[in-house]
Amino acid sequence: MSGGARLQSPAAVVDRHPDVSFLMTMLMEEIVQQPAALAALRKYYESPGAISVKALKKLVTKWPPIVVFTGMGSSLNAAYPAQAYLTSRGIRAIVWETAELLHHHLSFLGPDTLLVAVSQSGETVEITRLLNHMPEKVGLAAVVNVEGSTLARRGHILLPMMAGEQRSVSTKTYMCSVAVLMYLAFALTGEPHRRLTQILMQAIEAQERVLDQHDVVTPPTVEFFNHPTYVALMSRGADMASVCEGALLLKEVARVGAEPISAAQFRHGPIEIINPAHRYIIFARQWLGNGHDGRRSGAAKLLLKLTKDVQSHGGRVLLLTDLPFENLTNLRLLRVDPIKLGLGTLVDMVHIQLLAHDLAVGAGRDPGKFWIAEGVTKAE
Repeated sequence: MSGGARLQSPAAVVDRHPDVSFLMTMLMEEIVQQPAALAALRKYYESPGAISVKALKKLVTKWPPIVVFTGMGSSLNAAYPAQAYLTSRGIRAIVWETAELLHHHLSFLGPDTLLVAVSQSGETVEITRLLNHMPEKVGLAAVVNVEGSTLARRGHILLPMMAGEQRSVSTKTYMCSVAVLMYLAFALTGEPHRRLTQILMQAIEAQERVLDQHDVVTPPTVEFFNHPTYVALMSRGADMASVCEGALLLKEVARVGAEPISAAQFRHGPIEIINPAHRYIIFARQWLGNGHDGRRSGAAKLLLKLTKDVQSHGGRVLLLTDLPFENLTNLRLLRVDPIKLGLGTLVDMVHIQLLAHDLAVGAGRDPGKFWIAEGVTKAE
């Protein structure tokens, strides 16, 4: 792939971290390559002109435009942080599953809309059909990993993921999609990308620390899970990216029945099924964005309150948080580094990837291998 990221080999990662003994499955190889992939992407997109605002303005009749992010699976999940950032800056932004957009909501798109289509392969069936049926005069930004793909060719602006080859389930391509979409969001608001670049560097360093601690941190988490009959993943706002992506990974890799649900929706009925045989993964991060740096988010406090309520009814919670939390009853606590701009998913998903990988290995499965689906979905 032209312009692709130069990634560290698994051997190079192990050499750099001699105390870490990775089981080098194909999935694990790609998990450990993620910091290098993000580092290469950062260098590309911090270059002047990597995203041309002038070219973006030519695609729409109104500035700023209405932004519609669309994709399937991981490509869709990656859009939540960028959406949260844009709406915090007063720009209307929607995250829309491509199949729903294609079959039920095409008339929403117009000349004042910037359609941001995300697809690792650029050949996903819903994406290619959307390209053939979308209204005229709709600006299209293509976020894609395969630069010779249908989506890459049809996009008015190409934004490469630069993730390198993705052979297993989406790991590198998810992380890179999150970062590319945020660089695009910064371009749309006109904010200099220096702050974003610094935050990405912090996230990359935090990813490295998670990988360093894999042999110490992940085994107790696997033991805590202990073959649940059901898993619910919950959060709010930008961290719905982690909720949706985490549930997808647990289903694809560990073959665990996992449901993504907003924490607010969980209180409206689903809370009735709390059971010690279930597991609940809650992402409770501060929102450290525009004008909120250093201030605890009210939403994060609500998530910690939900954690306590689940605990009090016998539910067993895996809590990922950058806030203090003391009650360890029915709880596995993973303290995570604060990451601004709603980009905590870049770190939290490494924890979930390692968990899903080790659950699969422990069950005697080849982690990340598709048994029914295909890497590129070709049937609706």
